Amino acid sequence: MELIQIVCFFSFSSSGLTAAKQWSMTVPKVVNQTLGEDAIMPCSFTTTYDSYQGDITVIWRIQCHYNGPLIFRCLSKDNPSESGQNCSKSVGRYSLFGNPRSNNISLRIQNVSLMDRETYFCRVELTNNADQYGTHTGTTLNIQVPQALESIYMRTLPSGEQFVTCEVKGTPPPTVTWINPEITSASLVSVQSDWARASSSIPANLTNTNYTCQIHGENGLQLLSIYYSRVTKQDCPVSLSLFVVFVILSGIFFIALVILAVICKKGSSKSLPPTQNLSFRNSEPQGKDEDRDEDIYENI
Repeated sequence: MELIQIVCFFSFSSSGLTAAKQWSMTVPKVVNQTLGEDAIMPCSFTTTYDSYQGDITVIWRIQCHYNGPLIFRCLSKDNPSESGQNCSKSVGRYSLFGNPRSNNISLRIQNVSLMDRETYFCRVELTNNADQYGTHTGTTLNIQVPQALESIYMRTLPSGEQFVTCEVKGTPPPTVTWINPEITSASLVSVQSDWARASSSIPANLTNTNYTCQIHGENGLQLLSIYYSRVTKQDCPVSLSLFVVFVILSGIFFIALVILAVICKKGSSKSLPPTQNLSFRNSEPQGKDEDRDEDIYENI
């Protein structure tokens, strides 16, 4: 009986020691970070060693824990002076936030963008090929976009119809309300929305109107306005009359230039002295040959 108790005691003790020296990795399921700020992806681990002095390789991937795209890798040596590698260098926007010697391999991502919305997996490898461990669940990075009213503008469809459009951003996108003109029918409002952006459009069927949209965002009330003035049929005769006056004045100016050019040309021709045509008599004595024709030049 005592022998059985001793065996059970050692079995329990050995199992407890084994449980205390198992590989483990602690990561959160989700990290939320604001667009444009730095994100920290926490990752800590435990090994089967009480005090490990060998090399530590840190690996971070996205999408898949084992063969997903590699975004960060570094080697931490017990004596950094041997190779100059201690995981302190950045790789693009990625750098190690933790210390591998303290069982912390957290990752820093600088200036997060919407493209950084991924699931991240950390992994640690020791010198022995059997000493490798990584998380299988990963951590999802959610990018939060502050709610804001971005722009208001006019747009014209190929059919000629015109609309006033307000664009907003945020996670989730805020709801747009039209306060001028007041829209009482929801069928007049066209809404397009995706993950972090949305737009609201209404027909621009009221001329000389100040169209205004607003949102109640995280930072309070925001609104934008645009004045819509479309050319009507009554304005067309005014524009046509101005065009006719411009054509007439241009014609008069052109005729005046032609007349002025003719007058200048006549004046310049009268100021020149008259030309005289002179002829000369040949002073060469006549030869004996009377049959030869001679040209006689006289003064005119």
